[in-house]
Amino acid sequence: MARIRPTLHGSQLGGGSLSFEEKVVLAGHAGYPGVDFGLNEAHAYGDTAKVRALLDHNHVVPGTIGGVVRAGLFSPEADFAAALEQIHANAAEVVALGGNVTGGGVPRFTAVPKAEAWPVAVERIKRLDAALEGTGVTIGLEFLGCPVYKPETIAHWTGRGEVHPFVQSLAETNELLHEAGSRNVGITLDSYHWYGSHGTLEQIRETPGHWISLLHINDGKADVDRDHLHDFDRVMPGHGNFPLAAWLQAISSTGFDGFVALEVLGPAMHGVMPDAYAAAGIVALTPIYAAAGLSLR
Repeated sequence: MARIRPTLHGSQLGGGSLSFEEKVVLAGHAGYPGVDFGLNEAHAYGDTAKVRALLDHNHVVPGTIGGVVRAGLFSPEADFAAALEQIHANAAEVVALGGNVTGGGVPRFTAVPKAEAWPVAVERIKRLDAALEGTGVTIGLEFLGCPVYKPETIAHWTGRGEVHPFVQSLAETNELLHEAGSRNVGITLDSYHWYGSHGTLEQIRETPGHWISLLHINDGKADVDRDHLHDFDRVMPGHGNFPLAAWLQAISSTGFDGFVALEVLGPAMHGVMPDAYAAAGIVALTPIYAAAGLSLR
């Protein structure tokens, strides 16, 4: 049976103030079936057996494990090729730790017009997909559909010459994956970027379930319309006006079986201690899951 289970996300930890062990313990104590972490954290903690023992003792499994693909879609060719060579070894570690998903991104803007960037992205996804074939690991590329960003974020993009709109919606991401014939490269579907890009529930239902690799959930202020949503001014699920129960139902209808991470960027939860943040996440998700007819476990 397909499940959508919560995983404790790094954004809930007050800027990484907890050790890896403390994070895993918190996830189990707060009732999260999963916990997100990176391969670097696992390496620092100990060998595979030690990490698995910690996870098992706290009754949690990996939600997302970062660090499998160490280059972006438009990284220099030498960097991209080197990253592909490391994928089999990195993915094997993920599987040994009990995971099967890693994350990545697709740029909102590129340094060349979309017509020029598109075939490059397709070719890179094909190569990435081939490198992941047979590893048991998929990668979820997150599109950025929210319309408003911090000035420093925009300055970062423009400073690199990334001024041409690229992929900014679920529909475009699906089109990109379809053209690449993807099997192992999928989508990180964030409710904020979906809603902010005028995404629809029907678009989600039409997305193959195996293309949805992982989820991020959050909400938008009820008095802010879609065209003015600020990426760094999110609120807790249920505190805004996103149709989150229907969103989860649409995702469930695709057959998606995986994890959803709470990602509430901005001042709404600033200064909240990790244990309180983790608890608040479960409290916020409980009525949404009930309305969607889903179980947190």
